Amino acid sequence: MAVTVSFKAPALVRLRQQPQKVLRALDVPLRDAVRRTLDLSTFLVPRRPQDERDGATERPLADTGFISGPAYNMQRLSVTWTAGYEHSAAGPIHEGFHWGDQIIRPPPHFLKKSFRRTRAGARRDVARVLADYLSKQFPSH
Repeated sequence: MAVTVSFKAPALVRLRQQPQKVLRALDVPLRDAVRRTLDLSTFLVPRRPQDERDGATERPLADTGFISGPAYNMQRLSVTWTAGYEHSAAGPIHEGFHWGDQIIRPPPHFLKKSFRRTRAGARRDVARVLADYLSKQFPSH
C-alpha cells in the first residue's frame, strides 16, 4: 500500500536533513496500518470445515498471516512494512490485466480489500507523525 502525503517544500527539506530519525518515527503508524489491514483481512479469508482441517498437512490459510518490517531504503528515503499470507491459496495482491485462466477465476484479494479500507487512516497517521516530528525538531517554525 503506497501512502502519499502532501507536504510543504520547506518542511520536506527539514525532514530530509535527518532521514533515519524521520523514518523511525514513521514505523509506528505504518506498522499499525499494516496490522489493522491484516486484522481486517482475516474476516475475508475463507475457512475450512473441521473435517478437512483434521487430515490436512498444510496449515490453514487464516493461520499463515505475517507482518514484516521495517525495511529502510536510504537512497529513496522510504520505509516499508509488509503484510501477507504464506499460503498457496493466498494469491497475489497486485492488480493488473491477466490473460487466460485468471480472467475466468481471478486470484483472491483478501489483503487488497483490507488495504482499501485502511489507506485513508494511514495517510492521516503519517501526516500527523510528520507534523509532530517537525514541531519537536524545529519548534520555532
